[in-house]
Amino acid sequence: MTVHKLTFQEAWNSATIFYVDEELENQIDAEVSALIQLSQTSAFSSQGEITIESLTDFIKKHPEGLDVILKDIGLSEEKFLRIVSLLRKIGRIPGEFDREWNLAKIKQQLSTDQAFLATIVILLFDGKSDTELSKHIPRYYLHKLNYREIALMPQSLRKIKYKDALIGTYGAQKGHRVEAKIREFLEQIRSRFGVGFESGRSRFIHVDMDFAIPSLQDPWVIVMSSFQETTSSGQTTKARDMLTAYTRINESNSRFGENRAFVNFVDGGGWLARRRDFERLVHQCHYFINLHYLPMLEEIILRHVPRSFFSIPPST
Repeated sequence: MTVHKLTFQEAWNSATIFYVDEELENQIDAEVSALIQLSQTSAFSSQGEITIESLTDFIKKHPEGLDVILKDIGLSEEKFLRIVSLLRKIGRIPGEFDREWNLAKIKQQLSTDQAFLATIVILLFDGKSDTELSKHIPRYYLHKLNYREIALMPQSLRKIKYKDALIGTYGAQKGHRVEAKIREFLEQIRSRFGVGFESGRSRFIHVDMDFAIPSLQDPWVIVMSSFQETTSSGQTTKARDMLTAYTRINESNSRFGENRAFVNFVDGGGWLARRRDFERLVHQCHYFINLHYLPMLEEIILRHVPRSFFSIPPST
């Protein structure tokens, strides 16, 4: 693949909207299946209904039981932590409120404190009917505290809810796996030419480099990567960091007469949804690549990294 600075239209036309990874899809399906199996076999009484007693027993026996219930009612872990903090702050849960408990601390408390367990079970079972809480919790969140009503939902609906609850994990894993593809490609270059790479901060820029080739101390090719299938506030920070890196590398090249290269790896439908930012990232770099143009990275390295860093010299 011939190395060149991509035009905006080339970058736009070659962008990947969704990244398909069968291993990740299977992993998410397995997590959902395990949660469904747990919820269907353990949370019900012998009469096949949800009661305070059966729900209490379910949470006591299964550390993952709380996770299942939160997914069933559609309440995020973050909002649940806020509600527990509220109960502590208004005195429903005894003790000083000095900092928020994380989920691990709450689960530990559920296993050792019967009064706390009873409070949380009642909250999850029918908290929406608590008139006192209606003064402190918006209806949008309060009405989710209704496990008694929704526990008997069809398995097909439960599967959808569980997948929705894992969307954050799913999206983050997509970015990690795309970055892993870049890393695998660089490992191949290392094995063929002996040129290494590192990640972190260096004297050149004060933001984290995703990949500094051959090293953080003396990077001649810097790759910053971002894969986004959906839009997020983090894109603004990433775009700012990319521009900072590009500016610093240009300043260094101008001052010392060097030929260091800054590469933006940007892909995913989330960036296409922000066309103006995407166009800016195409232009504010020495090279722009995506999954389609990833092979071009080899020629960029051969062009910009001094031969003294090659333990296996290129044939040409």
